[in-house]
Parts: sequence; structure tokens; C-alpha cells
Amino acid sequence: MDINNLYTYKATCTNVVDGDTLDILLDYGFDTYAKRRVRLLGVDTPERGQDKFKEATAFTRECVEHKDIYVQTYKSDVFGRYLANVWYEDGQRSLNDDLRDAGLLKENSKWNEG
Repeated sequence: MDINNLYTYKATCTNVVDGDTLDILLDYGFDTYAKRRVRLLGVDTPERGQDKFKEATAFTRECVEHKDIYVQTYKSDVFGRYLANVWYEDGQRSLNDDLRDAGLLKENSKWNEG
């Protein structure tokens, strides 16, 4: 990960909504913070009531909830969430990639890239 990217920010994950959606506290620097909801880019995990929903949500919680992360944002979606790549463990691991590698994505979703 290149943390010098113009739209890459340090943040803290304050809540995991589900496997691919996080509430975060973004650190813009100079004591400027903002609460945002982000959706993982290129990753679509099962929704409530679908197979692997609990597993995907638990996986994401274990990786990032109440931990420092790096967030690389792109555009916002129709729900106002910023689409993002998320790194954890000091920027060494990609949550987007780890969910994919763990087999926790929705099958046949047009939103799953890679």
C-alpha cells in the first residue's frame, strides 16, 4: 500500500455494519476528524439472512473493529457511503483482498472485482 496517496487517510473503525460496510472516524490531520460510513470497493459480502452473512461480518469485526486502519477513498455510492480500499495491521493487510481470499463474498455478484 502506498500511504502517500492523495485520498488515503488514517482512520479508526468505530463499528462494523456488515461484512463490507464500516463506520469510521477519519483523521484528516491538524486535529480535524469526521465520522463516515464506507463500503469496501470491489467486494460484496452476503446481506442479513443470506448464507455466510454472520461469518463475513465476524471476519470483518475481528480484522478492523475498534482498530486503526488506512482508508483509500473513491467516489460515493447511491447511499452516500464512500467506496474504499481498507488496510489494517499497519497497512500490511488489505481487508478487501482478505475477504475475497477467505471465500466470504456473495456468489455471482457484479460488485465483486478481482
